[in-house]
Amino acid sequence: MKPINANEASYERFEILGHDALFTCLRIDRKTLPEGLHAYDLRDEDSTGEICELKSHVMVNHWGTVIVKEKIDGADEGIDLDENDYNYLGEEMTLDEFANPAPNMEQIM
Repeated sequence: MKPINANEASYERFEILGHDALFTCLRIDRKTLPEGLHAYDLRDEDSTGEICELKSHVMVNHWGTVIVKEKIDGADEGIDLDENDYNYLGEEMTLDEFANPAPNMEQIM
């Protein structure tokens, strides 16, 4: 499957390894990411279908892609994950909203 433009995907808020992130089940074309954002792929385990690894690129058993604002150390080589390392937050968010959050009222005052 050909990667898609990052701006054309739909996303869900996600947490991974303590990082605020966006999740999509699609493969994202890294060249289409806004500056300052980083994408990593999630791999699922053959036997359980659960997410088991975060890596810069996954070819086989691609579960989805996460987008974060800070690089995740060790992700280029691959990081083993278990169910305590990530969480779906259940809120849809656009890539633009994630990259350019609106200030809340407390920050303005």
